[in-house]
Amino acid sequence: MEQYEFTLKYDKFSAELTLTGDWSLYDLAEFLIKTLGFQFDHSFEFCDNLKHPYKSQERYTLFADIGEEADENDLGVRNTLVADVFTPKKTMMFHFDYGDDWFFLIRCNAIKEVTAKRRSRKVISTTGQPPDQYPAWEEEDEDDDNK
Repeated sequence: MEQYEFTLKYDKFSAELTLTGDWSLYDLAEFLIKTLGFQFDHSFEFCDNLKHPYKSQERYTLFADIGEEADENDLGVRNTLVADVFTPKKTMMFHFDYGDDWFFLIRCNAIKEVTAKRRSRKVISTTGQPPDQYPAWEEEDEDDDNK
């Protein structure tokens, strides 16, 4: 079985992760969101164009699975395995929540053969603080009350 080593990055936050290649991209997205401490409550995609995700040639999106707003070339995430997409040194943009536009870099650092018989996934380490999915707007609300 192959184990994939990833780095997830956003600003000053990073996480080192491992998971076996038999997880789907949907499962990977769920794992990334859990690692960030976000709620898994929005659509998402994996894109190969890091500077202009909407111009990606290779794009895997939840919309392709549910038949909404997907380009004809977009592929789904539910039946696409990590092993079918990632190779060592491949970096993709993980775009989560099209309203708030969260963009995270996910890089495959290495693929190693392991003797494990079961699929697995694990957070190895984190550095920095992950962003707040829904930051508090208390200061703005207080300013509005004083007007």
